[in-house]
Amino acid sequence: MVCTTTFQLNTGHQFPAVGLGTWQGKGTIDDENALESSIIHALQSGYRLVDTAQLYGTEHVVGRAIRNSGVPRSEITVVTKFWGHWHHDPAAALRISLEELDIEYIDVFLMHWPWATAPDRKPLRKDESPTFKETWTMMESLVGDKCRAIGVSNFTQKTLDELAETAKVTPAINQVELHALNPNHKLVEYCHEKGIVVMSWATLGGGGDSDTKEVILGHELFKTIAQAHGCSTGVVSLSWAVQRGINVIPKSGSHDRIEENISLVTLTDEEMDKINNAHKTIKSYRLAKGIQGLRMKVDGKDSLQMWTWQDFGWEDESGNWLT
Repeated sequence: MVCTTTFQLNTGHQFPAVGLGTWQGKGTIDDENALESSIIHALQSGYRLVDTAQLYGTEHVVGRAIRNSGVPRSEITVVTKFWGHWHHDPAAALRISLEELDIEYIDVFLMHWPWATAPDRKPLRKDESPTFKETWTMMESLVGDKCRAIGVSNFTQKTLDELAETAKVTPAINQVELHALNPNHKLVEYCHEKGIVVMSWATLGGGGDSDTKEVILGHELFKTIAQAHGCSTGVVSLSWAVQRGINVIPKSGSHDRIEENISLVTLTDEEMDKINNAHKTIKSYRLAKGIQGLRMKVDGKDSLQMWTWQDFGWEDESGNWLT
């Protein structure tokens, strides 16, 4: 059965629990046509949320697919994100996304990461202007007919607390890496208490050089639960997240898999508990630490774009996880 669960944003709007991710679609014309076909199939199969970003280079394809889907624009929620070199001018970033998408308005506009770069893409330290707090202040004025809500991505309790010191608008969304090996139990509880809906990226383990995807799709824990429900291991993880009140945006070019990913099951309390503890019983892993092209050393420490793990609020100085 198609999942029709929604979560209420702090704006009052309903937000679908399951959406389609589009980051993998950037490439040739053939790739774009395949992505457009996937989005149209998803919308015609019951999906009512599409996630994209300026970095993905897919906004124009998302917009075209929506216009060609036959599904009314008013029924579809579109989330997009702007990159760090626009932190000095999010209004300009919004104009770019509106032009690329060409779908009248954006439902939720996200700051892709808390870190900023200069317009020439030079990374800036956490305390260099524009800080994410300064960028958020500029974003607050964007909310209106063309931008229905604003939010953040890759924020933690630490950065959300810092944001709240000056924010007049609470983020509607916080999109973060979240999967069984990085379940973010503390962060999710914090966001829910603040009325912030959590979106999950890499729910099925993501890509890169780690074995996270192989574990989440192939470990006996997930296979046993999948067998009990007559579904795939992917559906097990997606169902686990949605049962926790978290939005998921799985990506797939397969029409069959697209249909499968929105056909969720109800897990038992025992099954939920086993997956909730997989980061202890199997292993814990944070994919974001290994993002190629963003990693660099700062003051002798590992960082992403000049932000250390402590700057993000991922870990304390002793390496203890905080989210």
